[in-house]
Amino acid sequence: MKKHINWILFSLLGIILLFVWFKVIDWSQLKLYFQKIHIFRSTIFSVFYLLAYFLRSLRWKIILKPIQKIPIFDAFTIFFSGLFINYLIPVRAGELAKSYILKSKYKIAISKSIPSIFLDKLFDLFPIILIILFIPLLALKLSSFLIVTIFVLLLIFLGFVGFLYFSINHKDVSYKWVNNFIKIVPQKYEDKIQNFGYNFIEGLAILNGRFTDVMKILFLTVISVLSESYFIFLIFVEFGASISFAKILFGYTLMNLTYILPTPPAQIGSNQFMWILIFSFTLGINENLTGAAVTFSHILTALIICGIGTISLFTLKIKFRNIIKIKN
Repeated sequence: MKKHINWILFSLLGIILLFVWFKVIDWSQLKLYFQKIHIFRSTIFSVFYLLAYFLRSLRWKIILKPIQKIPIFDAFTIFFSGLFINYLIPVRAGELAKSYILKSKYKIAISKSIPSIFLDKLFDLFPIILIILFIPLLALKLSSFLIVTIFVLLLIFLGFVGFLYFSINHKDVSYKWVNNFIKIVPQKYEDKIQNFGYNFIEGLAILNGRFTDVMKILFLTVISVLSESYFIFLIFVEFGASISFAKILFGYTLMNLTYILPTPPAQIGSNQFMWILIFSFTLGINENLTGAAVTFSHILTALIICGIGTISLFTLKIKFRNIIKIKN
């Protein structure tokens, strides 16, 4: 029931944001922009989008190595399945879905794989540091909304880092927190919650002493951000925008970071609203051009995510209805 309520609420939010977007866009101008582009050539640009997610799946494979060594193909299909679930369900269910698939395919307890996903999300947030450095370099004037958004994302990143540091360096206290928590839950769940908590705390130390792997992970994070941003840069150029790659890198990296927050199903409404706010109101690109770019890229990436996500679940022999009924 709660999942349905969340889905309805976030869908309503998406409709509201889409309505605001409709008020900004001139549809006759949008049509003219679409008449100017070469659809097939623009579609080819999606190779950079796919490369970005392949690199992220490779990064997750490296993080996961001490728990389970998995083939690159499995890492990609599991990762993309999670992306697909996140795209459809506005409560980040895809992160748990990845752990569920690992449990189904490799018999890994969800509590043992969840830390790898936590760490993967932590590295996804790392570019917030680059965003903050870009603001003075590009002399950008940000709206109050974007300032608050960046501040919230920075707090989440620092919170993740702080939690990670505390869990690794003060395990005894972390264990006490788990023990105190289980005192308030029904007795029949105590052992399960305690085991989950202990395994999670232990799992957060999987990068300890792996300096080379951490450097690889950071490198893959940066290259994936550059690759996906270049995809967006090519789309904007195809629609006739005259803008530096540095600004697109800032804009899309910030856009991508907001995906860690809950979004409407298929990101409808939130994508359009944020693109106009970042690329038009902040970076100065014509709002109708931005509207054309976001419409085209949203349709293209939706087809990629849903298509490859569906194929990935089929390849892994995982049913969608089982994914959304995750059990530990």
